[in-house]
Formats: sequence, structure tokens, C-alpha cells
Amino acid sequence: METAFIPFDRAADIYDATHSFPAGEERAIAALIAQAGNLRRESCVLEVGVGTGRIALPLARYVERLYGIDLSRPMMKQLRSKPDASAIRLSEANAPRLPFRRAAFDAVLLVHVLHLIADRRRALREIARVLKPDGLLLCGGDTGDMLQGELFAPIWSAWRAALPAEKIESVGLTQPVREALPPLGWRPVGAPWQHSYTVQRTPNGAYRAIEERQLSNTNTWRLSDAELEHGLRAVRAAIAAHFPQPGQLLALNVTFEVQAFQPPQAIQHTA
Repeated sequence: METAFIPFDRAADIYDATHSFPAGEERAIAALIAQAGNLRRESCVLEVGVGTGRIALPLARYVERLYGIDLSRPMMKQLRSKPDASAIRLSEANAPRLPFRRAAFDAVLLVHVLHLIADRRRALREIARVLKPDGLLLCGGDTGDMLQGELFAPIWSAWRAALPAEKIESVGLTQPVREALPPLGWRPVGAPWQHSYTVQRTPNGAYRAIEERQLSNTNTWRLSDAELEHGLRAVRAAIAAHFPQPGQLLALNVTFEVQAFQPPQAIQHTA
């Protein structure tokens, strides 16, 4: 039976430590999202997969109302413990069944979410339903960090090669959203908006992220202890072969990108 989604309960206590932006970059990224969505003070926005609020909290200052949904109560508990959390109206809900009326939002925001949802077509239909006639879907994410950058490619190539084939399969979207959404009728609005910044990582840090099962999209949450250790042996060999100083900080150039989409008119009018 296909997994419907990847829950993040187990990551709640470490998510901010492993996914936070460098200091100050969260404000620049919130401004980028607001520009990409042409958001105004009176705008009403929904973030699907709000998590611990790393995007929603800085974005809330740009709009009148910001709603967030997530399936993970522990993740939202972390968000509720933060200053200014009251600015976000939270609900426990799933993307394929949004608990909102038709045409409720000026924009719906997804940041690294579609790869976690098996029934993405239904989720996208729901998003189209709750968008206003001139509303936009904003798809965001970063590239070039530890998982995607060329610098650490030997580590991830060795890791994937060591995994059982059935554990490599993704739950949701495997293509970039800019390639996957247009065939489904979603129309890009202009070019992607981008903001670049630098982070510092170590090969040993990548190893620890796997060993401690910190990252959802490395498949570690689906592995047995024996399978994990088999993969770790391959990663240790790759680090020894490619990184003479595995504890050395390496600079990675990261780009956060936001692409706006208009929904398929046929879906929006009939959903």
C-alpha cells in the first residue's frame, strides 16, 4: 500500500537545528516570497506544511492573515512555543483535504512539500479550490545545500547505491515543480524569484545527519538499523576517498527559489 505522506513527528525536536537559515536570511526569503506572490498587507495566505514556522513566522509580517496547516502536532507545538506564533492560525490538516472554503486565499505556499505527498493531484485540486480567482500557488525551495550541491555528490551517490531498491522510491513528486506542474495545467507566472546565500557544512556533518536520521529525503526514516549501517559503511568509504579533511568547513552556495503558478481554470471552476 502506498504511503500517503511522510510525517515529521520524529523530527520536531531537531528540525530547527538542522533546517534553519543563516541568521538574517529568513527575512530576505520572506521578502522574496512576498514579492513573488505580489502579497500585500491585506492578503490572506495559507502555508501547507507549516512545520515549526521557519517560513511562516517571518512571512507573517507582510500579510494580514496567515494560516498554516500540518499533520504533525509535535512540529506545530514547536511553532506555538515561539514568539509571535499567535500571528499564524494553525490547523491539523492534510493537503488533499483542506478544511477551508472555496476561494479563501490570495496565495497558497508550498516549500519542499510536494515530494512528501503521494496524492499530489488531489492536493493540487484542493489548492486550486481554495485559491481566489486571481490567487497564486507559490512553490519554494532551496538548491545547492548539503543534499543537492555538487561538492557532496560523492557522499549521496554512495548512500543511494547502498540502499535497497524498494527503499529509494519517493513518496511524492520527484521532478522539480517547474517541470511537473505545467503538464497538469498550472501556468507559471514570470520567471522564478531567487535569493542566494552561503552556508558552511562538513562531510562529517553529512554523515551525522544520516546516522541520526535527521533528514526526511535521505530515506533514513524507512530503513532498518541493519540497512542504515550498510549505507553508513558506504558513506564512510566515500568520505575517506574524497575528503582528506572531513571535519573541515566547506562553503556551499545555496539558492532559495520561488515560482508562482496560476491554477488550471477548469479545475478551479469545477472543484
